[in-house]
Amino acid sequence: MNEVFDKLLIRVLFTVFICLALIGYKYAHMLFHPSQKKSINNKIFPHDNYIFTIHFFSRLIGIGLIFSAFEFKEYLGVFISSFHFFLWSALGIFIYLLSIFTIESIIFYNFEYKDEVLKKNNLSYGLISATNTITLAFVIRCIFKESENSIIILTILWLTSMVLIGFGIKLFKFISDFSFNSYMIQKSTSIGISFSGFLIGNTIIITTTLTNEHYQITSYLIQIILKCLLSVLILPLFRFGLLSIFKINSSKTLGQASEQEKIGHSCYECSIYITSSLLASIVIGQIHFGTIYPFF
Repeated sequence: MNEVFDKLLIRVLFTVFICLALIGYKYAHMLFHPSQKKSINNKIFPHDNYIFTIHFFSRLIGIGLIFSAFEFKEYLGVFISSFHFFLWSALGIFIYLLSIFTIESIIFYNFEYKDEVLKKNNLSYGLISATNTITLAFVIRCIFKESENSIIILTILWLTSMVLIGFGIKLFKFISDFSFNSYMIQKSTSIGISFSGFLIGNTIIITTTLTNEHYQITSYLIQIILKCLLSVLILPLFRFGLLSIFKINSSKTLGQASEQEKIGHSCYECSIYITSSLLASIVIGQIHFGTIYPFF
């Protein structure tokens, strides 16, 4: 019976540790986003500005995803386990916020948070920002699991994933019929839906390429690059196959389309890209080869 109460006490302490880490995340968030300092320090009223609500609470989901990658190993000792958790959670918060800052600087290089969220109530900005923060959390969660408590491997994988994400973002103009800047200026919801699907699809591919056996970091990085290149070849084939099999006609000129038609087109782009990414992830990540040719 005493063992049950001891385990319960440890779980309560672990809950307190997570809450303390969330307080640290709050102040770190204000450091990276000083324009939100006033909004976060004061009471938050979610109904006042729904774009701010989407933007801010997506980050809470993201930090929850990252914390879910950490473990509290009591058998190593309470002090060592607590130190390990605080160290890795602090590192996770820092990498997460730095990743958001870096990728949003690439996506929204022509747009400012104050203008789009606080003044213009741009829903597309909120949708894309929310999707970006959650997908980044999935990538960083995967990186922490693959790093196996090695800060060096964690750093290498994080830098590699940032390069892959940044490069993937630049491919949007070749895949989508939407012009990102012009539709963002128009505050069209369609660009938010289409680009969000694009980010989700890229995240599926990147997390699949990161999930490999790694005995040597050099060969592991080569596997990641080769699988990314393979996905660039495989994904368009699945996209073409989906359009051909289901006879999807997307030839309408968007410049002459109504907002409802643009949203329909963006839902098509979002769904097709996510589906193609999921199917491509099967080919690049779920086919396991043994010895194909027998030895004589």
